[in-house]
Parts: sequence; structure tokens; C-alpha cells
Amino acid sequence: MGTITAFGDSVLKGVIYEDEHYRVTDASFQKICEESFGITIENKARFGSTVTKGESVFSKNLSLIEDSDGDYVVLEFGGNDCDFNWKEISEDPDREHLPSSTIENFTETYRSIINEIKDLGKIPVLLSMPPIDSARYFKQISKGLSAENIMKWMRNDSQYITNWHERYNIEIFKLAISTQVPVIDITSIFLEKKNYSRYLCEDGIHPNEEGHKLIAKAIEEHVRKRKIVL
Repeated sequence: MGTITAFGDSVLKGVIYEDEHYRVTDASFQKICEESFGITIENKARFGSTVTKGESVFSKNLSLIEDSDGDYVVLEFGGNDCDFNWKEISEDPDREHLPSSTIENFTETYRSIINEIKDLGKIPVLLSMPPIDSARYFKQISKGLSAENIMKWMRNDSQYITNWHERYNIEIFKLAISTQVPVIDITSIFLEKKNYSRYLCEDGIHPNEEGHKLIAKAIEEHVRKRKIVL
């Protein structure tokens, strides 16, 4: 049984949002893939992790990666990197607000992790980001805040959150091309559904358990079509 090391945020960790609480599900795509492929995944994902925080976790686990009998290291970041401090935006929508990670910092740090993995003799594998439901997400981030001010900052464009999120997702594919590493598209399998929101939690950003099944299916298809041996 091979071992894969993985770093990322709450999506990879298996966090879902139910009854206004976050919890880690036992039906995550990690668990499904472990059973399907007969592998062990050393999951070092952290709730709320940006790629910068992920780099810190990665640096603390270099020996784990080096000693692993697997060839692959999975990376899944972006959802928190493109996020904003909505409380600050709510309080002052007229000034400039930067995301948790600018595009430049996101790509530079992600590229650094990819190169470090290569230097360790392992193969980095990127996961794209699942899509979000902007209406649900807006409702979630504006709880207890001024929804009017947040919408004002977004220039009254309800699609802003979706478009900004996708900006980072595109960057992941560009990174995979420029660094010549595999990327597994877990976005399209959601978008192929007529109502992909049914595969997302009420917060509009975390896949629910049915969504995790979709992600596992996308990964399984990627591995099968490319005849990858894990």
C-alpha cells in the first residue's frame, strides 16, 4: 500500500458545514480515494490555510515527504487565498482591500512549494478548486455585518465573488503548465451539473458529502485515464 502526502485547506481536510457548524466528515474524498485505490493519504491540510500557511506546514514535514514510499505529493490551495477580510470591508467599503494572498504572492509561494517537492524527488500534483455559490457565500460572509456595504465594495455585482474565485482557479492551471506538473480538474465535474449548488454546503463554498463523491470521481477518472500507478 503506497502513501501519498497531501497539503491544503479545509476542502482537502474534509470540512463540511451543517446546522451552522463546521465538522470533518468521515465521507471525504480523501477517505473514498484511500479505499478505492488501496492507499494511505497523510493528510496535513489545515482549516483556513492559505498557501503561505501551507508552506509553513510543508516545511515542518519535509522528513515525512522524504521518507514516504509514495511518489506523489498532493497540493490543494486557493479558496482561502482569494478571500477577504469581510469585517474590514463592511466597516469601510470605500478604501482598498487586499485578499489574503495577492495573485502574485499566491503564484510565487505555490511555485516555491512545487519546486521544493521536485527537489525532494517527488511529483507534485495540483488540485483545482471546486466552484462556489456566490449567493450562499455572500449570505454567509455578511452575517452580522453590513451586507449593503459589502455589496457596495463589490460595485453591486453579485457575481464578483465567483469571478474573483475563478481568477485564482485559472492561476492553478497556469501554474501546472508552467511548472510541468499534473493538475487534476475537480472543477468541471461540478459545472457539468445543471444545479451544482446541491453539491455544496449552505455556506456556498465547502463541498458537501455528495460533493466529495464528485471530487473522488474526478480523481479516479484522472488516474484511470492516464493509467497512473499509485
